[in-house]
Amino acid sequence: MLAPAVSSPPSRVTPMLRQYFEMKSRVPDAILFYRMGDFYEMFFDDAREAAPLLGIALTARNRDSDIEAPMCGVPWQSADAHIARLVAAGRKVAICDQVEDPRVAKGLVRRDITRVVTPGTVLDPNALLPGAACFLAALSPAPADWGLAFLDLSTGRFHAGRLAPGRLREAFALFRPREALLPDGFELPFASDVAVSHRPVAWFEGARDGAGLPVTSDDPAALAASAAAAARAYAEEMRPRGLPHVLLPEPLKFDERMRLDASAIATLELFESSEGDSRASLCSLLDRTRTPMGARALKDAISRPSLDPVELEDRWDAVGELFANPDVRGSIQAALDGIGDLERSFGRIAVATAGPRDVAAWAAGLRRIPALCAAAEPLVSSRLRRVIDGLPDVSDLAARAEQTIAPDPPVLVSAGGAIRSGADAELDSLRELRRGAQGTLLEIEAEERRRSGIATLKIRYNRVFGYSLEVGAAHRDRVPADWIRRQSLANAERFVTPALKELEEKILGAEERIGGIEARLFADLLTDLASGAGRMARAATAIAAIDLLAALAEVAETGRWVRPRLSRTPRISISSGRHPLVERHRREEPFVPNDCELSPERRIVVLTGPNMGGKSTYLRQVATIVLLAQMGSFVPAEKAELSPIDRIFTRVGAADHLLRGESTFMVEMLEAAAIVRDATAASLILLDEVGRGTSTFDGLSIAWALVEHLHDAPGKSGFVLFATHYHELTEIALVKPAVANATMAVKEIGGRVVFLKKVVPGAADRSYGIQVAELAGLPLDVTERAREVLSNLEKQELDVQGAPVLARRAGESAGAGQLLLFSGAEELVLDKLREADLDRLTPIAALALLATLQDRLKG
Repeated sequence: MLAPAVSSPPSRVTPMLRQYFEMKSRVPDAILFYRMGDFYEMFFDDAREAAPLLGIALTARNRDSDIEAPMCGVPWQSADAHIARLVAAGRKVAICDQVEDPRVAKGLVRRDITRVVTPGTVLDPNALLPGAACFLAALSPAPADWGLAFLDLSTGRFHAGRLAPGRLREAFALFRPREALLPDGFELPFASDVAVSHRPVAWFEGARDGAGLPVTSDDPAALAASAAAAARAYAEEMRPRGLPHVLLPEPLKFDERMRLDASAIATLELFESSEGDSRASLCSLLDRTRTPMGARALKDAISRPSLDPVELEDRWDAVGELFANPDVRGSIQAALDGIGDLERSFGRIAVATAGPRDVAAWAAGLRRIPALCAAAEPLVSSRLRRVIDGLPDVSDLAARAEQTIAPDPPVLVSAGGAIRSGADAELDSLRELRRGAQGTLLEIEAEERRRSGIATLKIRYNRVFGYSLEVGAAHRDRVPADWIRRQSLANAERFVTPALKELEEKILGAEERIGGIEARLFADLLTDLASGAGRMARAATAIAAIDLLAALAEVAETGRWVRPRLSRTPRISISSGRHPLVERHRREEPFVPNDCELSPERRIVVLTGPNMGGKSTYLRQVATIVLLAQMGSFVPAEKAELSPIDRIFTRVGAADHLLRGESTFMVEMLEAAAIVRDATAASLILLDEVGRGTSTFDGLSIAWALVEHLHDAPGKSGFVLFATHYHELTEIALVKPAVANATMAVKEIGGRVVFLKKVVPGAADRSYGIQVAELAGLPLDVTERAREVLSNLEKQELDVQGAPVLARRAGESAGAGQLLLFSGAEELVLDKLREADLDRLTPIAALALLATLQDRLKG
């Protein structure tokens, strides 16, 4: 995180600036919002940094003096929106409020820092995406594994565990925290744009000691608890009033979930498309949820697919029952529509930042829960019954709010009218007094209008001058002698009478007492509601689960998806599978379904075919179907049977690394090395054009060796889909029994190629790159020349001068006055025959060699 420069006080300061610098010294790494009247002001370096980020003018206080102070400000009513902009830009913001009434203050009004907002501790709805979590990550480095905690302060969701430093990038890709907290002297062990905050090592030790943890421990639970203690302490530092909604952290069990790294998340377009559009992602396609809680549960399910066969069957049973009962599902979703975001609303209640209108909306949402339970009553699947029957009774919380909050409350309690009549006898009495005083005001206005003869006379109220009789300047000479001038305006005069002054004191006294009582009653309400944190957490989790399962059932019905089946043996068997995103967003032509069969006897498929033939789509399609199944969803296919996959590896594309200055080939090799190192017998590996970033022979050699290794290495016998333009790689199937060849079917019609997008057994002998270039609009003279070069390349000839035939034009001879005894192709065939070890060549391999040599000669 970029920290603002610490402002330095000038040599001479006013009392106000002295107070400002005292507050600023407590939050040197934050932009300080200093309340002055109806504005939050920023000074010195804070102002210089904030002004351009907020698009507001930079001015100065006491300009051209030795106490000049650069400044900018925003109205207090719109402060939350401006804070959200600064936090989105990676800044911290500290809010310094007036903590005593300016009317009774003696000298300078007392101020204090009431809250600090950081990217990972945001609560303002304007700064949060409804369907996305907002995590703070806290890390506790250790010699081996690191302690790791993720806290979403807006919902109270809390997770903690331990992880090797090399896997932290993977965890950050899944949870996508907005801020990371580390001890001084430590940084994230990978490149990231996440805002980073630091605290002294002693601060981390204090947080650990405050949680009652041992000073040193190799216990994995202690590492997790240490990170969790730091996350909670940091959040409490930002929200000093306490965090009653943050309960004990849930353990992070990474090894019980499918592993997905940043590459797989991007390749499968789980949360945003390759163009960065979240609306074209898999998550968006699946999101038929009715509540923000359900939308966040969907993201969590996508991020952490299950490996537990019992859990998978349990989820499929629940989705299947909702799929088969659309009327029940419709009633459930109708009940969900009015619930809203109970989780985040309660988070604001718990930390006392909710307003009266927030509380009223939250209580109305709670009142929808009985309708949800009634709609779900016919359901019988074990998972749905556990969720519905486990919904806690929170009707008392709704009743407590309804007994206190007025039917149509204001946004802020300070606006008045937030408390229901009958909630407090003293408040009702003061309100009655105020109502009577209002009638008396009207009587005074009528009497003074009659007495003065000024028909346009009005009683006005001003926060500074109070109540007064206002008359136009033209009627000054008609003002009675006993009126007392209070204020002169350009076109009017304001006066007061003894009777009006006496009544004003009664009204303002009542108003002040009413405001104080309403603020006290509302604060008491928030405290009482916060005591229900445990029940609210369980209720929010249950509602999110119901919402998620109903959404998955709706997607399955509208998309003609089917329930997958678990295989007792290692297998991926998909009949007529479809890529859900391609099918949804590319409707200009019908989607062509494809099968996939992977088993111990057929673990590796080398997929060849033309550019634009659909190889990459097929690879992604298989992985997407596997992921959907293991997150508990039905899948886009006619039939699917699979064994649990522990990790999806993807070696596809390198654009993000190119921006960091890494070459395409280096990225390929780094990712290939990770696959070789981490893959297991239960992994699914997608390899797309590995080796393309270097010379043809080098790339082919590496690709061949990689396939061999994945075939032969103990414990690496996972499933592999390898898309390539190296047609020579298909020959590995002749010597490796678990390797099979497949290709994308094409058809040539009148010299033009038609991509059938169908995966068929066999190997391609051409890539049709020139035809694709023609479709892209490359000029005809370029593509015709490319055909000449291709023909020369395939003959593999040199002319008599030793020049490459690649350079020869159509119609040119091989050389002046000389003939070649053999063509280049024939020379190659002879070389291959000389090199062949006939004593070790099997009959099948010999036939394959002869077929290959014959194809070379046919050229």
